[in-house]
Amino acid sequence: MTLTWTDWQAIAVPLVLAIGAVAVLLVDSFWRSASAELRHTVVTLLTSAVILFGLVFVWAQRGGFKPAFCRPAVEGPAECSFVFEPLTAGLWAVLLVGGLGVVGLSTYRLLASDVPIGEYHFLLLSALTGATVLAGARDLATLVIALEVVSLPSFAMVGLRRDRRGSEGAMKAFLVSVLSTAVMLFGVSYLYGVTGSLYLATIANRLNGLDPDLGRVAFAAGLFVIVGFAFKIAAVPFHAWLPDTYVGAPIEVTTFLAVVSKSAGVAGLLVLVTAGIAPDGSHLRTVIAILAALTMTVGNLAALRQVEAVRLLAWSSIGQVGFLLAPLAVGDAQAVVGYLAAYVVVTLGAFGAVAVVQRHRPGGLLTDYRGMVRSEPGLAAALIFFLVVLAGLPPGLAGLFTKFAAFQAVIDAHLGWLAIVMALNVMIGLAVYLRWVAELFRLPADDPFSVDIETPAVAMLSLFAALTAVVSVLPSVLFALAT
Repeated sequence: MTLTWTDWQAIAVPLVLAIGAVAVLLVDSFWRSASAELRHTVVTLLTSAVILFGLVFVWAQRGGFKPAFCRPAVEGPAECSFVFEPLTAGLWAVLLVGGLGVVGLSTYRLLASDVPIGEYHFLLLSALTGATVLAGARDLATLVIALEVVSLPSFAMVGLRRDRRGSEGAMKAFLVSVLSTAVMLFGVSYLYGVTGSLYLATIANRLNGLDPDLGRVAFAAGLFVIVGFAFKIAAVPFHAWLPDTYVGAPIEVTTFLAVVSKSAGVAGLLVLVTAGIAPDGSHLRTVIAILAALTMTVGNLAALRQVEAVRLLAWSSIGQVGFLLAPLAVGDAQAVVGYLAAYVVVTLGAFGAVAVVQRHRPGGLLTDYRGMVRSEPGLAAALIFFLVVLAGLPPGLAGLFTKFAAFQAVIDAHLGWLAIVMALNVMIGLAVYLRWVAELFRLPADDPFSVDIETPAVAMLSLFAALTAVVSVLPSVLFALAT
């Protein structure tokens, strides 16, 4: 059967991102006569313009439905490999905002490091291309390919800084990527064998009519596919690679992994669960609920023991994945997109604060933040706000509302045991973030920050925190996009 139609507007954003990635690489490669500062400025502006185009397109088309690469099905509606719909628009908005934030952070740090500028932006746009395709994919083949387009540039970015820790982190990310892909393809092959289709909508329809023996095979196959995604998003017990990779990568790349790469994995898993292999009432959703409970508990408990800022954020991000998986387990796309939006914005802010501090105190210890309320009140206030949002406390309304929405989704689905686990982890999370906040209020360190050097960065970060506080209703907007 041949493809019958494609609405090219559906793939406009991934297509422009891919063209932009090639353009960035060509500009950097053939304009060596210019200074590094000028090339950095031009490449950064080009990357930002490409991402901004995507955001404008999402806003303009947020209520539309545009299928791509479709063919008539043997039974039921047409089968499409890619769909742009309100859910896709919400996920794209989160991914593109995250990518733009990482580019903004890179303008502050990248020139001071040995990371090659052109290659970095090329890999960033390439991974963002895969992330947007992943959010709109509606067949298993497209999902797997898009996930690899996200993963391969990501671990290449980890190794851009050629030192021992960077190489170790890149190798761990590579090995995990290979293993997770193999596990996922094993499950995909069995799903295709059982249902005779790779299209998610068709798979969802045919799973309901399978005999019990084939149903057990389909469950095992779906489990393998979910495990493959669990490796990518570092859900427990498939998380061991993440802390060392975060620490070994440049801070810009670590931010990208925590914001864009992780959001892409959650977006793909959301599409996979709600549109395909785990329809309402499936036992696979129980598996995801168990993964959620394990992930948030292990992540938060491990974060309590960390003494380095990046490692604490790494384990904290594992705990946040658990909270993202909780509403996903009950198929509540609105709660997932809203929580993801709040997580992306405040994680960008937290890593921005870490980037400023590590510029002067490269040790990266929590004790490096001691006394910042007095020595750097603007930076301290911004960091406190981001940590409060991650903890889900007021005045961090975005974190408070999205955690409430996650609880509401779980309670409405009558998963009381998971709601109890979530409540316990909220209290553990408070201890994690308030321990960091306490360091900010301790007596000032002997070597205070150089305010003159860091004033622009601190001002920008404080403004970002203020804007985040003002637009704490952002999750509500994204909820509307996801309906």
